[in-house]
Amino acid sequence: MTAAPNALWMRSRAKLNLQLRVTGRRADGYHLLDTLFHALELHDDVAVHLGSAGVTATVTADAPNLLVPSDERNLVVQAVQRLLDATGLEAGFHVVVHKRIPNGGGLGGGSSNAACALRMANALLGAPLDHDGLVRLAVRLGADVPFFLRGGTQRGRGVGDELSVEFWPPRHFVLLLPSYGCDTAAVYEIHAQRLEETSRRDTLIRNDQEGPGDPPDFGLCNDLEAAAEQLRPSLSRLRQLVVASGYANVRMSGSGSTLFVMTDSAASATSCRDHLQGALAGTEHREVGFALTRSAGDPCADEPSPSLPDRLRHPSPP
Repeated sequence: MTAAPNALWMRSRAKLNLQLRVTGRRADGYHLLDTLFHALELHDDVAVHLGSAGVTATVTADAPNLLVPSDERNLVVQAVQRLLDATGLEAGFHVVVHKRIPNGGGLGGGSSNAACALRMANALLGAPLDHDGLVRLAVRLGADVPFFLRGGTQRGRGVGDELSVEFWPPRHFVLLLPSYGCDTAAVYEIHAQRLEETSRRDTLIRNDQEGPGDPPDFGLCNDLEAAAEQLRPSLSRLRQLVVASGYANVRMSGSGSTLFVMTDSAASATSCRDHLQGALAGTEHREVGFALTRSAGDPCADEPSPSLPDRLRHPSPP
């Protein structure tokens, strides 16, 4: 008989909101959404180790600017602690996260890390919670955490917990990464104020754009774009420069600040990046970073594995 593993790891995917509509607001303040989540090849690595007591974390990164706190502010620590609280089981865990996904830009890195940590800690405990139980925990951590429990392409409604699998043709993406993020709560508050200032919701300017070679059903849109640009006027100027450079289908992910251009091939994505790097050089946006990625493959391939990469082999806090 094979011994049960004492550690597991997973690829923790980034996401884009290819479509995002704000459809209402509940009495408790939570916004209701209709959004299309789409997982990317860009990913962090997350490992969960069984320990003696408590929940701790270590964070490493490809670059110093990608580092995030490793204490209770980190969603992986919160997620695993909530799992222990919900199950009443006594166990300890140490989570190791290696970051590649930029922080605070609408790519969902922290939420993805939390979902992966939930899945792996639950598995190491012998799966006391089923998928629906994990979703109930996940939605309390963030609106996009339930999506990351399965990944792929899913339409999210409600506060993010009403999910259905959708089809989106595989695409390549150019990510534009400003050095600043957008405060999510502030963006939603500005959006709500903008709605109150209009007599009819459909008088707001829509920003639907079709991708290359895609039918109208595959239009890209984001209701939060105008609010994020009001909060960060430089983001508006950046998007306008990208549009003026010939990429009218540029959109924002989540509540910002990441912008993305969708293309139909790796070559066209590379060409787009090179063109935009030249267009931004010498402007106020010259520090904007770029990343090339593509649609993630089969989400079933992102299953927990006991074969940890060397960088994740840390059985206890340093």
